[in-house]
Order: sequence, then C-alpha cells, then structure tokens
Amino acid sequence: MSDVLLAEIIRLLSIVLSISIVNFVVGYRKNCEISIWKNIAIQSAIVVIIFIISKYIDVWNISIIYNEKSNYIEYYFSLFSIIKNFDFSIINLMWITINIVIMSSMTLVYNKIYKVDWKKFIFLYILSGQYANIFEEVIIPRILFAIQTGKSLSDDIVHNFNIHDWNIFNIKVLVILFLVCILIIIFINIINKILKNKIYVYASYIILVNVVFIILKILVRFAEMYGAFQNEQYLIIMEVIPQLAIMAIVITIYIVIEMKKENEERLKEKRTYNRLETKNDYYEKVEESQNQIRRLYHDMNNHLYNIQMMNKSSEDASEYILSLQNELNEARKTRVSGNSLFDIIVDEKMNICKNKGIAFDIDVDSKNTGFIKNMDMSSILANILDNAIEACDKMTSNKKYIKLTSMWADNMFVIICENSKENEVKKIGDRFVTDKLNKSEHGIGIKSVEKSVKNYDGNMMIFCDDSLFKVKIMIPKK
Repeated sequence: MSDVLLAEIIRLLSIVLSISIVNFVVGYRKNCEISIWKNIAIQSAIVVIIFIISKYIDVWNISIIYNEKSNYIEYYFSLFSIIKNFDFSIINLMWITINIVIMSSMTLVYNKIYKVDWKKFIFLYILSGQYANIFEEVIIPRILFAIQTGKSLSDDIVHNFNIHDWNIFNIKVLVILFLVCILIIIFINIINKILKNKIYVYASYIILVNVVFIILKILVRFAEMYGAFQNEQYLIIMEVIPQLAIMAIVITIYIVIEMKKENEERLKEKRTYNRLETKNDYYEKVEESQNQIRRLYHDMNNHLYNIQMMNKSSEDASEYILSLQNELNEARKTRVSGNSLFDIIVDEKMNICKNKGIAFDIDVDSKNTGFIKNMDMSSILANILDNAIEACDKMTSNKKYIKLTSMWADNMFVIICENSKENEVKKIGDRFVTDKLNKSEHGIGIKSVEKSVKNYDGNMMIFCDDSLFKVKIMIPKK
C-alpha cells in the first residue's frame, strides 16, 4: 500500500470517528425506527461527502487527521481566531458560509430522519466537535510528539518527517483518540448505571469537562519546566484555554437547563402517579360496589321469585314481579372479559363514548392478566382510552370511532386501541405532542403508559396518520 493511499485512509477513518462521536453525543437512534442498512447508507453518504469536501476546505467541528506531506489543505481556519481578530475577509466568509451549509444539511438529516431536536443537535454537534478538535489537534499529538522525539511539534524537526513518518504518527494519534473516546463512553455508561438520578449524571459531566482543564494545566506546567515547549505553553494559554472556558460555561448552562427540565419531568410524573393512585382507588371502590350490587341483585331475584310463588292467584302481581325480574336481569349484564378492573374501565369509557356520540367497538379478552398490577392496568387502559376519547371529541365530522381489542398471542397479552382523529400529532424527541392547551400535559399520558408497560418488559408501538391514531401494547406473561 502506498503512503499516499494510507494517508487518505487515515483521513477517512478520522472522519468516521468524528461522526461516531457526534452520533453518540446526540443519541441519534433513540427516537426513530430505522433499518440497519438504511442507517449504514445514510452514515456512509455523510462520511463520503465530508471526505470529499475536506480535501479542499477545513470542515468545522469534524476532527480530521491530515498528513503534512500529502493531503494537508492549503488554508486552515479557526472560527475562534476569526472572531478574536475580527478577520472577516472574503475567504473567511466563504469558509463560514460553506460550513454553515454543511451544518444545516446535517441538522436537517438528523432532524427529519433520526428525529433529533434541531436545537439540541446544533448545540451538541458544535460542542462535541470543538472538544474532539482540541484532543485531536492539541492535546494528543503534542503530548505524543514530545514523548516520541523530546521536541515540540512547533520545532523545525517536523520538516524532517516524510509522508511515511507522518502516517505512522497519525495512526498513533488516531488510535489514542479512539481509546480516549472508548474510555469516556465507558465512564458515561457506568455513571448512568450507578447513578439512576439524571441530576447526578449531569454533575458527572461537569467533572469530565474539568478533567480537560486539569490535563492542560499539567501541560502548561510541563512547558514552564522545559524551555523547548514555550510554543505549546503559548498555544494552550492564548488559544485553547479561552475556547475551553467559553465551552465549559456553555456546557454548564446547558446542564443546568437540563437539570431544570429533569426536575420538572419528575414533578409531572409525581402528579401523574398521584392521579393514577386516585383513579385506581376509584376503580377498586367501583369494583367493590358492583360486587355488592350483584349480590343484592341475586338476593332480590330470589325474594321476587318467592313472592311470585305466593301470589300465583294474582295475575297482575305476577306480571309486575316478572317485569321487575327482567329489569334486574338486564341490570346484571356486565362485561366479563376475565379481569374485573379491565371491565370496569371499559364500561366507564363506553358510557362516556355513548354520551359523546362516539362509536365504541369492543372485542376483548383479559383472562389470566392477574399478574398486571391494578395501578398499571389502570394506567395503561384508562390513559389510552382517555386519549382516544379526547381525540374523537375534537373532531368536527360524525365519523368518530374507537376500536379496542385485547387478546393473548404467543404468551403475550396484546392491547390494540385505534381511534379516528383530526387534530395534528407531532413527535418531538421521544414524546407525542398534540394541541392540548396545557403544554405541561403534552405526552404525559403516553409516557405513563410506556412506563407501566416497561415494568413487565413489554413493548408499545404507535402509528398515526392524518385520520387515525393506533396504539399497540404487548406484555409478556410472567
């Protein structure tokens, strides 16, 4: 393999690593269902486009390892330097414009295909790219070069390196950068597992940011001790540390905002849980009342039968007693799907639909579902039916319907709820957002259902178009 080809491969691999870092930071596949082959095709296209562009211009926020002797671009740009020196020349403005187009295109792809919030993507794309650049361009190569040669990367000795030497050096930089990324990912995953509370997880990120400052402080101290590394000292103090300080402030603000959102989410979940507890208590009381009424119906039927036997001579009395018995038998007709709480919720929602003129089609079997706690059954069934009723209630046409199906399939308890709709439903992040007036209530019902389903290692799928909303829930039997 020629050294020129190897240099190009190193540049390509550095782009792949940079895109992988962005993907990990933004969590690009958390909110979408995309096939592995389609994902590979999209990611490959992104890498190839950036690979071609990077041949001619420095791409912002993408850490690219160039070979000084073969594929180093003619012009190097630094947004921080441009702003600091207020150097908005034509070539600098062209570079900024091209990079804005690149970033906008990537934002559009990740927003439309991977359902990543565009503001979140831009923010994390910039920050992760800047941190990766600092590691790839300053920390790793300069430490490695000092260890390897005992000289500064700014010394004239670099001119003695040929294309092969730079390839070997760049491979080492790429491997070390890859290992650093792996260590950071392991650290974050361990923190996520140990610290269930996201607030503590965010706090650990701040610690991770400060680790970079500690490393730079060590490098500055090292440069002070050895006069040969004064250029590194100047670079770190005048260029790198100001950039890191700005980014650290921005990251801290971002983390504070995320912590505030997390607290708000926890309060919403607590309110939702309290409402579910109240609902569950209500349904249990209804169940107890219905059991008492059934016993009363049974006793009254027996009493009326005895009275009828004693009043056979009175034809009018017999007819009257018979009509009372028929009414009692009609009142005793309740849905018996196998789970009394399931039946109570369905009957309640059916009556609401009847009053609102919503067609309610039911085909349910809830036998052997005793392993599902009443609280979770209430959360799942009441929430999906409440959402369906609310969507139908907002319709202006008369084609309002709800279709509820539950069954057992391959040891899985399946609930399918389908309803007509006219209101717009959007998916933002991992939440479905409707046109509710109370913005704080967006997605809470669905989130509550999802949480209850996950308690049993179940799965929930949602499909919607302009006129239909469908929820499918599958819970494995325990």
